[in-house]
Amino acid sequence: MSCLLEFLNGPLGWRWMRNRGRTRAFVSRLLLSQTRRKLSDFLSGCWQPTTPVAVQNSLAVSLTSWTPRLETLPLTLVCLLDQTVRAQGIYVWLTEDDLARLPAPTLEAFSAHGVSFQVCENMGPHKKWLPMIRMGFQKPFVICDDDIFYPCSWLGSLVEEDRPDSYVGTRIHRMAGRGPELAGYESWSRDICWDGKPSEWNFITGCGGAVIHPSRIGADFRDGDRIKNACPKADDIWLKAAHLAVGIPVYKTRYSFPCFEIPGTGESALLAANVDSGGNDSQLGVLKQQWAKSFLKA
Repeated sequence: MSCLLEFLNGPLGWRWMRNRGRTRAFVSRLLLSQTRRKLSDFLSGCWQPTTPVAVQNSLAVSLTSWTPRLETLPLTLVCLLDQTVRAQGIYVWLTEDDLARLPAPTLEAFSAHGVSFQVCENMGPHKKWLPMIRMGFQKPFVICDDDIFYPCSWLGSLVEEDRPDSYVGTRIHRMAGRGPELAGYESWSRDICWDGKPSEWNFITGCGGAVIHPSRIGADFRDGDRIKNACPKADDIWLKAAHLAVGIPVYKTRYSFPCFEIPGTGESALLAANVDSGGNDSQLGVLKQQWAKSFLKA
C-alpha cells in the first residue's frame, strides 16, 4: 500500500492523478483492498506499526468521524499508524453514541498503539480541532480527514515544513477576488503547486492535512455558538478566517499527494453539500467579512 501511494506522490504522479476520473476510482479500489488486508493483519496481531519511536519534534494528529463513516474509520487509522514519523498521539473525537458503535476489539487494538478515542459534543467537522483546544492542548497538532488514504511520508512532511510565520497545509486552493471583495468558491484555483511563498490568498483544504497552533486561534473563533450560526459545516473556511484575523498567511508544503478517498465515503462527505451544491458560498460570509477587514487594515 505504502509503495503504491509513495509512487504516486511525485510531481508526475500528483499531476496525473489530481483530477477525478476512472483511473482515480481504480486506484482507490486497489488501495481499499490493500488497506483492508493490512487492517485485518493489524487486528489479528499479524502486522504491527514499524516506526520504533516518535521523533522529538513530531506532532499529535487529531481527526473526527461520524456514524456513516465508522465502518471505514479504521482504514484511515491504519494509514496514520503506518507513518515514517510516528505521531505524538492520535486523537479521534466522537459523540458518545458514535463511540459506542465501534467494536471493542477495534478500540482495544488501536488504543494499544497510541490512538485515543475521546467523547465530545457534536460540532460537525469542527470536532477535529476545537475539542483539542478546549481540553487544554497547547502544542501544535495536525488535523486530517477520516476518509483519506494517507501515505507513510505524509505526517513527516508536515512536521518538517511547519513554520513559525504561517498556517501550513498540504493541499491548497488559491482564492480569487479584487481588493476587499472575495469571489465565490467556484472561481478559485484548485490544488495549486508549491511556490515557496506564504500568502493570504492561499486556502487550506482539510483532506491534505494542516498544522494547528492553538495560540493563533482567538477566543471569537473558539465560540461554539458562533461556529454553529456562521459556519457549521466548513471548518476549513472557519480556520482560514481565524488565521486571517491574526495576520497569519498560508503556506503550501513542497509535498503533494492525490488525496485518494476511501470508496463509499463520498456519499456521506461534505463535498457534495459544500462544493457541488454551493454550501461553501453560503458559509463564506465570515471569511468575506474577515477578508475585507484585513485588507482594509493592510
